[in-house]
Amino acid sequence: MDTFLPREIYLIIGILIFAFLIFLLFFTDNSKKEEERNQKGLNKPNNELGKENSINLNLAITYSEMNQIDKAKELLNKITLDQLEEEEKNTYQTISQKLK
Repeated sequence: MDTFLPREIYLIIGILIFAFLIFLLFFTDNSKKEEERNQKGLNKPNNELGKENSINLNLAITYSEMNQIDKAKELLNKITLDQLEEEEKNTYQTISQKLK
């Protein structure tokens, strides 16, 4: 009986600490993290535009190989030539000539 009370107290303290940690994990305010994510998301589109053109070019190549010429032409119309690299410009010209 002498050790029953201290064990019970340690168990209660352990449960309280566990409950407090769970509370901290689930109910903390993540608004600062969300604001940082949003700010990072707003800064990315400037760099992403070139990637979007590359993706559209690759999709146009794929569609032209599958003989889906309408979809390939639509994707080629979305591409801005100013932001393509030389190799991509050559590919663009080759695909556009093939689709005519």
